[in-house]
Amino acid sequence: MPFSDPFIDPTVTALLVIDMQKGFCDPESQMEKAGIGTANQRAVLPDILRLVDFARGQGMPVLWSQQIHYPEDVTRSRRRIPSHIQKQHWAPCLRGTWEVDFVDDVQEAIRPEDFIVEKHRASVFFETTLDTKLRMLGIEQLLISGCNTEFCVETTIRDGYYRDMDIIVVRDCVAGPRKSFHEDTLAKVEVYFGAVIGLDEIDDLIMPPDRWVGDQRAEAAKLTEETHAAALKG
Repeated sequence: MPFSDPFIDPTVTALLVIDMQKGFCDPESQMEKAGIGTANQRAVLPDILRLVDFARGQGMPVLWSQQIHYPEDVTRSRRRIPSHIQKQHWAPCLRGTWEVDFVDDVQEAIRPEDFIVEKHRASVFFETTLDTKLRMLGIEQLLISGCNTEFCVETTIRDGYYRDMDIIVVRDCVAGPRKSFHEDTLAKVEVYFGAVIGLDEIDDLIMPPDRWVGDQRAEAAKLTEETHAAALKG
């Protein structure tokens, strides 16, 4: 979908990288051995790292989600209808295994100032600190990347939209093993939940600095603080 005007304000935008872990990307993972596939997820990694560099250059916070499943999770055994893990007869990223680790290139890209959000269900928002972190950072727009498109990525997209955030999915930077599911999610984003953009488009979609609301708010807060300090002295 072409865009007539820039709409990304870097002062209120964060980048979220979802679940780029060995359990979803490594050719020796349970996901690969089960015949589901991890090649698509590995293929987008170079573009994700490009997106991370771009976000850092714009001063955007970078957040990484990390899925960890518990082998002894009793909540799943309560289900009358089999969970997705029971249906597929395998579980990725089990606690205590190497599958929970980020892929090597991602681990090297993570910086001390980044945020890692541990999660135990599909959505990065569900019972995690992500929502609080984003609100404290003043985030209103969320760049989405990572895997798998049709499950963890889509549930996170929906939860972000329900929190009244602008959701921006970078097409080249999300992936899943099932192409039809992947494309279906992107189509739903365009119709309902936000915008789907290409990585090469993103630079042209950054708003001019005079429209950055985050800087305006920071300046207003500074003036308020200075006024308050002057009143206390006077």
